[in-house]
Amino acid sequence: MTAELVDTLIRRGGYTHPLFNPPDPGSDGGPPLPGQAVLLLMGGLVEQSGQLDDAIALLELRRMRFHQLVRAGTTLRVRIERLASRSTSSGKVVAELRWTAVDADGADVAEAEAVMLMNESGKADPR
Repeated sequence: MTAELVDTLIRRGGYTHPLFNPPDPGSDGGPPLPGQAVLLLMGGLVEQSGQLDDAIALLELRRMRFHQLVRAGTTLRVRIERLASRSTSSGKVVAELRWTAVDADGADVAEAEAVMLMNESGKADPR
């Protein structure tokens, strides 16, 4: 994650809290990324993973947890695990998934539980 990306997400997201202002000259580190921006990046990483190519729609996000701040220089990846699933009468699957963002050291940064509508092909099982 570059300082430019952090700055762009903060500016375009319209975050006004002083926590997200650029630091004073001479201070260590830059501003942290807002939690909503971390979630946005997690969603993009999930899309790029190819593990959920059979997804039709994100139905719900629940139980967001943030374990540490994300700043420029952080490397993120997302683990995806299926918690539960059920078939619908139309032949689709409603899958409950946990997305866990981890940094380069493998430490958990954030996690969210996502409920997604999926095609029933079986390719979408990220286990």
